[in-house]
Amino acid sequence: MQTARPWFVINSASAKVAKKGALLPQLAEQHNAILRDVGDFSDVDALVKEALLAKAEHIVIEGGDGTVQGILTEFLRQEKARNLPVFTIVPGGNTNQVARNIGLTAATPQAVAKALGADKSLKHAPLLRIKDKAQRKYYGFLFSSGALPQVTDYTKDKLHDRGIGGSLAVIGGILKGATGTSRITHPTKVKLSIEADGQQKLRGPHLGTIVTTLPGLMLGLDPFWGEGDRPLRVTYVAGEYQKLVRHVASLWLGNKSKDRSRDGMYSWTADDLTYQYKGPCVLDGEVLKLTKGFKIRATRPIRFAS
Repeated sequence: MQTARPWFVINSASAKVAKKGALLPQLAEQHNAILRDVGDFSDVDALVKEALLAKAEHIVIEGGDGTVQGILTEFLRQEKARNLPVFTIVPGGNTNQVARNIGLTAATPQAVAKALGADKSLKHAPLLRIKDKAQRKYYGFLFSSGALPQVTDYTKDKLHDRGIGGSLAVIGGILKGATGTSRITHPTKVKLSIEADGQQKLRGPHLGTIVTTLPGLMLGLDPFWGEGDRPLRVTYVAGEYQKLVRHVASLWLGNKSKDRSRDGMYSWTADDLTYQYKGPCVLDGEVLKLTKGFKIRATRPIRFAS
C-alpha cells in the first residue's frame, strides 16, 4: 500500500532560514514531499485545511519557536489532538527551544531522513492551551507574563541587532533585567489561581510567571522546582523579590530543592491556571493580545518524530 506523502512546511522569514537558507526544499524531491512556505501566516488556515483534507500523516516544520507555535495552533484549532498527524520540527529560528526538546537537534539531511523512516523515535508531548474570554485559543509550549515579555522586546531590539542570537541573547536579556537597576523590567498586577494540590491564589504586583509543558529549557537553565507529575510547570516571581540573580544561578547549577518563597519566588506543577491580567504576554517568543481574563490548560499529548 502506498504511504501518504509527507508535508514539508517552511518559514522563509525565520531567522536562521532567512540567513542561511532552508534545508527542506533541498530534500523535498528525494522524499516525495509536498512543499509549502507558510510565508506571513496570512493563509496558514488554508494550508492546514489542505493538509488535513489530504489526510497528511507526517508534517515536517522548519522554522523557529514562533513558526512552530503558529502552525500547531492552526492544526489544533481545526482538528482534535487525537486525530493529528505526526510532526517533526527542524530548527530554523533563534532559540529553537521546542526543537531542542522534542524535535531535531540539528538541521541535517540525515536527521530528517531518520525522522521520516521506520527507525524514527516518537515522543508524546502536550501543548499549552490558552483560551481567553473572547473564545480565542492559542497553543504553544512556553508562556510568560510580566518581565519576560519585556525582556523579549529588549532581546529583539538590542541583542539581536548586535549580532547576539539564540539562547545566549535570551539569557543575556534575563540577567540584564534581573539586576534590579535596569529599566527593562517592572512589576505588573495580576490575579492568578493555580489548580495544584488544592488551589493557590496569588494577588498583587508580580515580576512575572513562566509556564511550560516542556521538560527542559535553554542552555540548562530550567527555572522550575515544583514537585508532582501534573502537566503544567509554573514559576511565579512576586513584585517584591530578592536575590533573583543568585537564585537563577542556583537553578542553573541544578539546585531544585531549595525553598525560595522567602525571596518571593514560587514554583508548582499544576493542572490549570486562571489569570486576571492585562499586561504583556508572550507565547514561544510571540506577543499575544489576550482579554484580561484567560485560562491555561494542557492539551492531550501529540506525537513528534525525530
